[in-house]
Amino acid sequence: MSGHHPDEPFRPTRRAAVLTVAAMAAPSLVPSAARAADACGEAARQAAFSIHDRYVAIANSRAPERMREVCAEDYIQHSGRSPSGIAAQIENFRQILARWPDLVVHVDDRVFGDGKLVARNTFMATHSRTVLGVAPTGRKVSFRTIDIWRVADGKFAEHWDIVDFAGLEKQLRGT
Repeated sequence: MSGHHPDEPFRPTRRAAVLTVAAMAAPSLVPSAARAADACGEAARQAAFSIHDRYVAIANSRAPERMREVCAEDYIQHSGRSPSGIAAQIENFRQILARWPDLVVHVDDRVFGDGKLVARNTFMATHSRTVLGVAPTGRKVSFRTIDIWRVADGKFAEHWDIVDFAGLEKQLRGT
């Protein structure tokens, strides 16, 4: 408490007057600081989107060896379906293309924040090889993923994902 009695006129101290002037000036400083932070955040977001655009282009051009352009050498894979490291990611992608020779990746949505890109992607292909134990049906199928990549030094450095295998299996089995 300040010790000020409600019936007495308020007389600010010198410190209170300085703080009042500073508080009045602060709003004019905040927007420029916020704009600078937004500009840095926007640049990072656009850089992450650019990496993702290149990843999708590499997938759609069926060029797994080009994954080095978008994934760090020490890429960490958290899915459990393939080991970490860029060589393992290239081999994983080769296997995906062997199962789905006409694979096309489409970006449904993506957001960026805190150094991570989150993307919802749809993978579309013809069931022309045995997949999940189901013989080829010739059906056009699609499956969705939610991918999270940590971005560092202009590349994807770490990856988590969720793949809709249940939805894919229903399509493969025609159920």
